[in-house]
Amino acid sequence: MIVIGVGHLADHLGVHRNTIRNWIREGKLPARSAPGKGYMLKEDDFNKVCQEFGLDPARLKVRRLPSRSPGGLASDFAAPEVRSIGPRSTRLRPNPQWADACLTCGSCASACPLSGVDGLDPRKALRMVTLGLEDELIESQWPWKCTLCGKCEDACPMNLELVAMFRAVRGLRPRDQVPGPLHKGVQMCLNRGNNLGIPREDFLFLLEELGQELAAGECPGFTVPVDRQGANLLVTVNSKEPFGEPDDLKHWWKIFHAAGESWTVPSQDWEGVNWGLFTGDDEAMRTLVGRVVDNMRRLDCKTLLLPECGHAYYATRLGLQKWFAQEAQGFEVLSIFDLLLRYLREGRIRVDPGVHRQLTTYHDPCHYTRKSLKAFGQSYAEEGRWITRQCCPDFVEKIGRAHV
Repeated sequence: MIVIGVGHLADHLGVHRNTIRNWIREGKLPARSAPGKGYMLKEDDFNKVCQEFGLDPARLKVRRLPSRSPGGLASDFAAPEVRSIGPRSTRLRPNPQWADACLTCGSCASACPLSGVDGLDPRKALRMVTLGLEDELIESQWPWKCTLCGKCEDACPMNLELVAMFRAVRGLRPRDQVPGPLHKGVQMCLNRGNNLGIPREDFLFLLEELGQELAAGECPGFTVPVDRQGANLLVTVNSKEPFGEPDDLKHWWKIFHAAGESWTVPSQDWEGVNWGLFTGDDEAMRTLVGRVVDNMRRLDCKTLLLPECGHAYYATRLGLQKWFAQEAQGFEVLSIFDLLLRYLREGRIRVDPGVHRQLTTYHDPCHYTRKSLKAFGQSYAEEGRWITRQCCPDFVEKIGRAHV
């Protein structure tokens, strides 16, 4: 048997390689596909082709297979293993035919910042769902490499919901096999009210101590309002701040103090970050968003300030939209952009642009921009830029040598 590259043969025959493929498909050239980009044909047929087209066999680069099996295949060319695929299910999508709309154009893969890492390719993941290879996808690391940033969906010409697919795959992983600390964080939040398991007494002691520091310095008379009944603004907290960066809490408190805001922090279930979003755990996500709603009721607050973290903001707002739409009609829901714009435009706070002289730029958070636009019909892009320009006069769009 002779194996020859289709491009090599096309060059010597003076035709396009697709012409060679058409001859084979139509039976004019008795050859069959070989591993790689080559074609395999019998020695006699090879000699006939060379004689018909005036080719010198000695000038052609070929590979000769020494023997043939009874079926006509060379003994060192084993037939590929044929794998059976499973039936389509509805575990990852109510209508499995949804994935058939994929054009395999590669737009998603080219947009994905992690494309190629450990072989990750959104198109392949979609095909695995379509072909019934769901278990292999669930057991893989691909869904956990994905950051759920939504760039693939934004680039897809068919508007396929790839982020929803990857998150659904995460949700089908057994909980004790969820990578890293994510599952532990969800359980900790469900059991203790925050992802890091900070005891209530320690949290309240920290708030009191930080409040005293502010009162002794920039904000005379300041105290942290905990469980203030009837406050306008309910503020949730990212547990990493009291755990590792407590001084960061003061930044917002100073703004509230300057604006004369009526606000409060709940003493229980104060966590602002919902790891149920990360792990694909809708039950946990709903429970945690429900606790935020319960705090709004318990304290009779008028406005919920969504957390500054993009994932936390998105998870809370998505949970309100999916499960608590009616309850959310009883209070106003604001993002940090909404609140800062209101303070600045109403003159409740003033900023000094002379403080920040460094060249500054702004990075769009994916959850506040494209994902928020798709899920809620509202994107926060210009808002962040406008606020930054009020504080930093030397603002540029290109990152370049920007400092902040």
